[in-house]
Amino acid sequence: MGGAVLVNFFVVIALLLGWFGATAVVAQTSAPAPAPAEDPNEGNPCSIGWYKAHGWLLWLAFGVFFPVGILLSRYGQYRLKWWFEAHLVLQILGVITSTIGVAISLKKFDALNDQMTHTKLGVAIMVLVWVQVVLSFIRPKRGQVSRVPWFFIHWLFGTAAVLLAWYNIFKGLDLYVEGWTVGTQKDLYVLFSLNVAILGFAYLFLDRFNHLMNQAKEQSVVHPNARYPLGTEGKPNNLHESGVQVQSTNGTNNV
Repeated sequence: MGGAVLVNFFVVIALLLGWFGATAVVAQTSAPAPAPAEDPNEGNPCSIGWYKAHGWLLWLAFGVFFPVGILLSRYGQYRLKWWFEAHLVLQILGVITSTIGVAISLKKFDALNDQMTHTKLGVAIMVLVWVQVVLSFIRPKRGQVSRVPWFFIHWLFGTAAVLLAWYNIFKGLDLYVEGWTVGTQKDLYVLFSLNVAILGFAYLFLDRFNHLMNQAKEQSVVHPNARYPLGTEGKPNNLHESGVQVQSTNGTNNV
């Protein structure tokens, strides 16, 4: 339940960030803008194409590959025989695309000398990603005591990397809009907000899927060992069947 509340919180935050960002862009572009120069990147040694490549690669990694792989790991292992292979492929694709995206920023944007929060947070996120890669090679087998701390770190770092990346992508969109004033980028905020909302809904839906399907079944079938009070919806009195003493109408104890 706590995990669902946490995801709800981040989904709401993501939607608010997208809305505020889109509002800011509309405000900036509402006034008549001067005719753009023939080269909107004039005076900047980097091509706008590199910025777009950087952004879309990181978006693909943390908006598709990593989160979908996490959902497969959490909810697919009891339903799909091929869940682990799919999880592994998606995580590998995520590592590749995110690493290329960061390499572009290091090579083309001189990110190592950049003191912006977006850059620092991006480096921290990639450290988490590559720690996950190392952890995958030292995974203990199920049943071993060391599996517990390993799994906790694996879950914590993976979840933190994705959630921090969602926030950082919004920060990156802010920087993109500030640096490239040609046209409006409102659609990008809306699109990524929708991306996060869909992932959040998928998490919540899959988390309650079994409970949803069990609504069509009798409670005694879903939870055969559960105890019900006398006369509740015609359910058997498991208090008697389990040997628990119950006060009868004539004042004696029935076992």
